[in-house]
Amino acid sequence: MNYSRLKILTLTLFTCYLLVIGRFFYWQIIKYDDLHQKVISQNYKTVTFNPIRGLIYDSQNNPLAINQDFYQLSIYKPDLKTSSDIIVNLIKPNDQVTVKSFFSNPNQKWLTTTELYSYSEKIQFNDPGISFTAVNQRYYPENPIASIIIGTPSLGGLENYYQKQLSGKTGFGWVNQDAVGQTLLNHSGWQVDPINGRDLHSSINRQIQFLIETALKNGIEKYTADSGSISIMSPQTGEIIAMANYEASPSAYPRNPIISNLFEPGSIFKPLVMSMALDTKAIDTNYVCDKCGTPHQIGQYSISNWDNSLHPNSSLQDIIKNSDNIGMSYVIARLGLPNFLSYFKLLGLDRKTGIDLQGETKPLAKNFNPEIDFATASFGQGFAITQIQMLTAFNTIANNGLMVQPHLVKYFTDLNGIIKGNDSSPTQVYQPETISKMKKILKYAVENGVVAKFKPNNLEVCAKSGTAQIAINGKYSDSSTIASYIGFSPCLNPRYTMIVTINNPRTSPWGSSTAAPIWYEIASKLEPLL
Repeated sequence: MNYSRLKILTLTLFTCYLLVIGRFFYWQIIKYDDLHQKVISQNYKTVTFNPIRGLIYDSQNNPLAINQDFYQLSIYKPDLKTSSDIIVNLIKPNDQVTVKSFFSNPNQKWLTTTELYSYSEKIQFNDPGISFTAVNQRYYPENPIASIIIGTPSLGGLENYYQKQLSGKTGFGWVNQDAVGQTLLNHSGWQVDPINGRDLHSSINRQIQFLIETALKNGIEKYTADSGSISIMSPQTGEIIAMANYEASPSAYPRNPIISNLFEPGSIFKPLVMSMALDTKAIDTNYVCDKCGTPHQIGQYSISNWDNSLHPNSSLQDIIKNSDNIGMSYVIARLGLPNFLSYFKLLGLDRKTGIDLQGETKPLAKNFNPEIDFATASFGQGFAITQIQMLTAFNTIANNGLMVQPHLVKYFTDLNGIIKGNDSSPTQVYQPETISKMKKILKYAVENGVVAKFKPNNLEVCAKSGTAQIAINGKYSDSSTIASYIGFSPCLNPRYTMIVTINNPRTSPWGSSTAAPIWYEIASKLEPLL
């Protein structure tokens, strides 16, 4: 054999050997991680395990939001045994036109409808050509009751605000799969179990919620108003017992005006200013307005009363009873701007309350330096706040001078037990002795004022009515008003604080003749429900 040929053959084989070894090294060492991941991806698949969404309950553990199985209907025409007329009659109204068109089209064999069916509705369809797919959805047993409070997971309310707590955490896992992607249950894998959402226990009283929604709707219709809102708070805790809004012409974009709409409170603000003056000792209970016999002239402006009446030598009780703007303008002058601004901030009127609902509006910054602006603030005009701010601030009088944060969640529950909800601390705004004096003034005003005819004899109430003109294009309208009534009962150890606001009532512009009757109608039925 030729030696050179042997040498070439040997060299060629050795080179091939090295190439093979190098290739093996490349695939098994260098490309190991990439190939390993590809093998895993071919043999295993990632799966997710959805948690169960937490439920929402009212204060008496009645469900307000639950999870329920519904069913989506599909029709396969070749397998149908029932006549199309019978099926169409069982189909929900929103899908009937689509289903009729489906039956009239010979080329269309399959249809899935959009409406969902309950189990009782599902079993009415007994035909091999009709099938159902289970769909788990959120269901609201009391809908539309408390809808602005509960909301939806994607739109406002408790559902959206507490999305993290209610939704829980999704679980993940690796499972073995065959060549067509089917799970092999007899092969090992691993998973992280889902964590179900927490159940939310709210402070809403379902019966009271129904009561105020009914009374509000009837009141808006009776007084031919545009809209109205009612909120009820537990004085000592800040828990919202009920909250309702009603619009004669509902907006296409639903929102909660109680926390999002600003309004000028009007005369319901007067007790807060008078409490400031008493608390700082700028006045005492013996104060008499000896200048109330004439309008209060401030530069080019003249402050007069809502009915142009005059009440010479008015006491503090009479100033509140008569809702005397002139008297209040002198009270706030005694208080002074620095003190007023200090209490305004203490009452949280310059910021959001922090209520656990999305969409709360922050009040606009207000400069009270001009003397006339400072004077009109004494009767709640010239600045704007939300209804929830007004309720929270007025509740300090009910709660012995302590301001508490409004909230709707009492606590959460999960497998580990109870998780506390709101943990904010109260703020001392007024001294207890000041509140004692103010409560006597408010009680006197209720029992001797124009609203006394609405008050049941067995009901003790400390409250104030208010009427505020609405500013339109920078000027106050003579025809549009916001009528309000706010108060608590009983006076000494109140069980609730409630505000009623009526927007643009046309039968009467005054809070004392529109908002007050609604307030007392509700109050007369509240005690056994609390």
